[in-house]
Amino acid sequence: MKIILDKKGSSQLHKFREILINEIINKYPKFDKNLSNIHKYIKYNEVNDLRINLFKKINKSNWEKKLKELLGQDLIKIIGPDISIQTKLNLSILMPNDKTSLLPMHSDTWSADSPFQINSWIPLTDTFDSNSMYLLDEKQSINALKKISKLKIDNKNIFKNIKVKRKDFINLEFGKILIFNPTLIHGNVINKTHSTRVSLNIRFKSLFSPEPKNNPDRQFGAYYKDFVISKNTNFALSILKNNKF
Repeated sequence: MKIILDKKGSSQLHKFREILINEIINKYPKFDKNLSNIHKYIKYNEVNDLRINLFKKINKSNWEKKLKELLGQDLIKIIGPDISIQTKLNLSILMPNDKTSLLPMHSDTWSADSPFQINSWIPLTDTFDSNSMYLLDEKQSINALKKISKLKIDNKNIFKNIKVKRKDFINLEFGKILIFNPTLIHGNVINKTHSTRVSLNIRFKSLFSPEPKNNPDRQFGAYYKDFVISKNTNFALSILKNNKF
């Protein structure tokens, strides 16, 4: 499952971007406010510290409220009226020729994430070619997973056996958001463009979807928290809390 949402008219995307820009200017006063140009102002060995600072800053903002306005109604249509959300909003920076920020080919379920969840990938810059991420479609992912199982290959050798084509990279203008099932195989490569990519990502799932049995770190209360709860479910929870059946 892959859906691209057009949110160009949303003020919330600009607010997310402004938080990052203002924080970068605090440390790099000459920064030109263009996130695609981050690589012109910082060194490779500084990018991780910058990412951590931006991660902390954006998670101290009222980011859940922004996401509700940005994606709430779309998520209800996809998941249902009762939704939980990952406890932290993640942030990625992929500068040109940076080998330190690579995300190897993977399916999120390999790290015990739920196949019932959905991932939201929110670029704050235009994404294209190798500065973006690649995402195999359902057929490609199923075939790849079968090949991995059959060949019994480990993660280090996956990329050698599964070829990613140029068409598999997600090209999005700022204002568009990718929603996809985390079982689809994805990752990134060395950015060979002249543009830095900055993106947010966060996971959602139905409040009533099954919990992963083998990894408590991915369960509600640790990895997830309430996001949108329907009136009916709130009423039902109050009944359960105040009555014994």
